[in-house]
Amino acid sequence: MDEARVLEDYSYEDYLDIDRSTQERVELIFGNIYMMAEASALHQDIVLSIAHLLKNLSKAKQKYLPRIAPFDLKLSVDDRINVVQPDVMLFCDEEKPCAIFEIMSPSTALKDKTIKKELYEQSEILEYFLVNTEYKVIDKFTLVDGCYEYAGAFGDEDALPIACIDGTITLDEVFEG
Repeated sequence: MDEARVLEDYSYEDYLDIDRSTQERVELIFGNIYMMAEASALHQDIVLSIAHLLKNLSKAKQKYLPRIAPFDLKLSVDDRINVVQPDVMLFCDEEKPCAIFEIMSPSTALKDKTIKKELYEQSEILEYFLVNTEYKVIDKFTLVDGCYEYAGAFGDEDALPIACIDGTITLDEVFEG
């Protein structure tokens, strides 16, 4: 993570005042503003694959709704509003997602593994998935008694269980090509 691209001690009101005419995307996490790097073609391919597979799963269940970035997700922790743009979200209700997928890149891996994981855990997101495109592996974390427990690594020959939707996606389809 490029520390020079972090602005500290911002409120939600400060976040709303940021000039977005430059088209640069930003996130507000625990009072810090993070500028977001542009996504690579591979990153976008993985996002679309996961969203497509979730969409197909949710058609049968109808109450689940996948969303992809850019989509502002507001999460309140300790009376502080945070605004993030997860790569893929699966909504089980209208207020917050039950599962989040973050596709890691060299510029986001540390943030995804630390402060975003902490934010999602404190926001009680049931499942958190970290996608490593280089190794074609997805690490799964499941919320148990308010804390994330590591549920395992899943490779491109595995089916990834998504408990909140009671289904699986096959990872060879996620990482194809």
